[in-house]
Amino acid sequence: MPVSLLCGMHLPRRFAIVFACLAASVASSVTAAPLTLHPEADVLPTKQQGPFVTLGDGSVLCIGTTHAFISVDEGTSWVSHRLFDDTGTYRVSNERALLRTRDGVIVSAWMNLAEMRRPEPRRWEGDEAVFRQWVLPTYVCRSLDDGKTWETPVKINMPWCGCIHSIIETRNGRLVLAAQEIIPAWRHAGCTFVSNDKGKTWRKSNILDIGVGHHDHAGSIEGTLVERADGSIYQLLRTETGYLYEATSTDGGLTWENFGRSSIRSVTCCAQLYRLADRRIALLWNHPVRHRPADRSSREELSIAFSTDECRTWSAPVVIAANYIRPDAGKGRPWVSYPYLYERRPGEFWVTTMQGGLRMKIDQSDIVAQPVVQPDVIVVIGDSTAAIRQREVGAVYADRVQAALREEGSKLLVVNAAVSGDTSDSVQARFKEHVLNLAPKLVVFQFGMNDSVYDVWKKPPAKHTRVPVERFGQNLRSMVEQVRSNGGKVVLMTPSPVRWTDTLRRLYGKSPYDVSKPRGFEQAGLLHFSTAVRKVATETGVPLVDVFRLFEGQAKEDGGTVADFLVPTGISAVNDEGHALIAADLLPIIRRELGPK
Repeated sequence: MPVSLLCGMHLPRRFAIVFACLAASVASSVTAAPLTLHPEADVLPTKQQGPFVTLGDGSVLCIGTTHAFISVDEGTSWVSHRLFDDTGTYRVSNERALLRTRDGVIVSAWMNLAEMRRPEPRRWEGDEAVFRQWVLPTYVCRSLDDGKTWETPVKINMPWCGCIHSIIETRNGRLVLAAQEIIPAWRHAGCTFVSNDKGKTWRKSNILDIGVGHHDHAGSIEGTLVERADGSIYQLLRTETGYLYEATSTDGGLTWENFGRSSIRSVTCCAQLYRLADRRIALLWNHPVRHRPADRSSREELSIAFSTDECRTWSAPVVIAANYIRPDAGKGRPWVSYPYLYERRPGEFWVTTMQGGLRMKIDQSDIVAQPVVQPDVIVVIGDSTAAIRQREVGAVYADRVQAALREEGSKLLVVNAAVSGDTSDSVQARFKEHVLNLAPKLVVFQFGMNDSVYDVWKKPPAKHTRVPVERFGQNLRSMVEQVRSNGGKVVLMTPSPVRWTDTLRRLYGKSPYDVSKPRGFEQAGLLHFSTAVRKVATETGVPLVDVFRLFEGQAKEDGGTVADFLVPTGISAVNDEGHALIAADLLPIIRRELGPK
C-alpha cells in the first residue's frame, strides 16, 4: 500500500501532512495507479475529467473527445450531447479549456487531434519543410444553449500546440485564452488569444519565448491566467528552470511584459490559477517533491497554495494528492499532474488531473488549517472615467492612490472594479460579486456620465437619458446603504465636466444638445446628475470628491479650459493630469476615513 511510503517519512514541518489510506478505493474506481489523497478528501463519483463549469440551472458541464456531458446529480450520472456531427474532422484533445461567460455563452478551446500531423521519424529538428510538418491546430467552439448544441468549431491557430488549459473572462467581458506554438528555434513559446465578441473572433498576442531549449516540451509553455484586482492579467508558464515564469498584461492580454522567473518553485509541468469565491487566488501545481527537492521532473505530488495579495506572495504549499507507485510493475512514471480546479460551490473544490486520473473533492477549510488574513480593501466602482485605460492614460486615479498608500507603508489593497460603459443601473448585476463580496473597508463611487446621456445617435434618437435622474439618485442611495450595512464606508464623486470635441459633435450634435454653446453638452443632462450626486452625499453624510468643480476650478486657476483635462475622444476620457487631481483630493479623505495605516 503506497500510504506507508509517506507516513513513515520525516518531513519538514511546513510541508507536513498526513494522507488518508484511500488508495485502494481510488484505484478501483477511476484510476490506473493507486493514489494517496489528503485525509479530508473524498473521491468524486465520476471518471469525467475537468475542466467543469456551472450551468444556468446549477448543473455541471464538461467536454470529452466528441461529446459534451451534463450532470444534474453532482457527477453521479451524465447526459451526453454531440459537440459536432463529423467526428472524422474534429476530435478534442485531453488538454482543453472551458468557460461559461457571465451572460451564458459556453466557450471551449482545444487542439484538434483529427488534424494532428508530424513527420516520420519524429525529428524535432530540421529545415522549414520539416518544421511545417508538425501540425496540431488550436480550435474554439461555442454553445449558446448551455451545452446542448454547439456551433461549428473555428480554427484560431495552425502551428503545433502542445497544451490548452486556461481561459478567463475579464471584468469588461473580454475572453483571454492561454496558448502556445512551436517556433523555428524548435521549442514551444507561449502566447494568448483574445476575443471581444464572446469567442467568435480572436486576436493573437506577442510571443513569450524563454530563449533556451531544443525539444518538444522545451520553452515557456502551458500558461495559466487570472485577472487581478487592478485589472491587469497575470500569467504563469511552465519552464525547465525549476521555477514557473511569470508575465503581466495591462491591455487585456494582447501585450505581455515583465516576463521572467517568478518566486514559485515548480517541476517542469503546467500549473493552474483559479479565482475563488472568497476572492483569494488558488494555485494548483506540481511543486518539487518533498523527498527529492532538487528533482525538476517528478510529478508525484500535487500541491495547492493561496494568495491574498493578487499573486505577489503565496501560502506554503499543501500536498492534496500524490502517486508514488509506478504503474504496470515499474513501467512508466507515477504522475498526478495537468490539474483542473473547479469550485463547485463556495469553498468546495473538485480537483481532477489529465495524468494520473485524480478525481477528488475537498473543502477549502480542510486545506487551510488557519484562516488566511485578508488585506483590507478599497473598491473603486464606476464607469470609464475610473476604469483602467490601456492607451490614453498612464495611471488612473485608483492606481495613483494605490501607489501613494504603498509609499506610506499602508497594506490597503485598491481594487479597480470600474467598467467602461456602466451606469448606476447596469452595475447592479455585478455589485454583489465585484463589491460587497470583497468586504471592502471603503468604496469610491463615480457614476453619472453614462447615466446622463441622451443617445441621439440612435435611430430613432433617444428622447430620455439612459437612466432617469430620480432613479439615478435612488441607485446611489441604495448602493451607499448596502456598503454601510456590509461594514464599509463610502466616498462619492461627481462626474467630470465635458466640453465639445469633434467626436462629440459628430455623435451628439443634435437636440437636446446645443453645439453652439460651450457647455451645451453638460446643460442637457450632466449638470443635473452632478447635482444629484451632491444631494445624495449631503443626505447620507458621506464624503464627496466634486470632480466637476475641481476641474473647473483648476482650469480657472491655470488660465486654461476644462477641455485641458479631457483627451480628444470626449466623454469620460480624463487624462493623466486630471487623474492626478482626483487622486490628490481622494487620498486625504481615505486617510481620514480609514486612518493613517
